[in-house]
Amino acid sequence: MTTGTGSQRKWLTAIGLALIVALGLLAYGQLTNSASRPAGATDLALSGDTARRAYTPAVELALEWQQDARLAGVSGQALAIGKKSGKEVEWGFQFFSSSTQELALVAVSGGEARMVRPPMLSPYKLSTFSPDEWRIDSDQALQTWWEHGGYSLVKQYAQVDAAMQLRVSEELSSQPVWVIAGVAANKNTTLTIFVNASDGSVIVGPK
Repeated sequence: MTTGTGSQRKWLTAIGLALIVALGLLAYGQLTNSASRPAGATDLALSGDTARRAYTPAVELALEWQQDARLAGVSGQALAIGKKSGKEVEWGFQFFSSSTQELALVAVSGGEARMVRPPMLSPYKLSTFSPDEWRIDSDQALQTWWEHGGYSLVKQYAQVDAAMQLRVSEELSSQPVWVIAGVAANKNTTLTIFVNASDGSVIVGPK
């Protein structure tokens, strides 16, 4: 495990994008799993580790930093969804220490974890969640996005990238929720869904 700052700008951009998308929808509606699998849609396969697999080296490094480090968020970006891009997803994990009131950002790629930047003092206490509440992995959440409009978006545009973020939702009794935002490259077109990370149900936002 090593410490460095080379990926700081990349991860702050990715996290910021997903957070902006999440904050843009101020209320959640009913839960549903009613969407049917689109004709011709296949199972997606991403290069590299899923978020749950990448969590293991991330939390090891976080606990070396502070023993009370708790998971506050997960972010990743998948490029060229549905294509064989061969580019591995690099995962970013945010950990909050209540004893120091600091936030640490850990990046994981190829099974190796590193601190993206020195831990920063947080002006407020962040909501955290237990890995036990996080039952839906990133590949399952992205597959749900694929079957709820993602497949159609990819068929329409040459390249679609997906920003993925896992955070606590106050609207769902502080349960962790996946925000999956597909963006058509060079187009002002996005498709965002919310997936309950505890049971896999889709959270329908306002029309």
